[in-house]
Amino acid sequence: MTAISAVASERSGKILPVNVTGAIGALLATLGIPWNVARGLGVMARAVGLVGHLLEESENPMAGTIWSETEEEAVKP
Repeated sequence: MTAISAVASERSGKILPVNVTGAIGALLATLGIPWNVARGLGVMARAVGLVGHLLEESENPMAGTIWSETEEEAVKP
């Protein structure tokens, strides 16, 4: 993954770090999973993470606080 990131960054002229989706894709490719199935599994993995974030927010709400603090900082001179 590090080598792929380095080549992709060099060719694109942008820094392209390894992310979770890329790591999932690399793992599934290593396991011989077809790319079209791997793509769906990557989306499913990200959806599971989203559900975890929603659960966390429902048990320990912080979105309102973050919104208020961001709003306060944005209007400072």
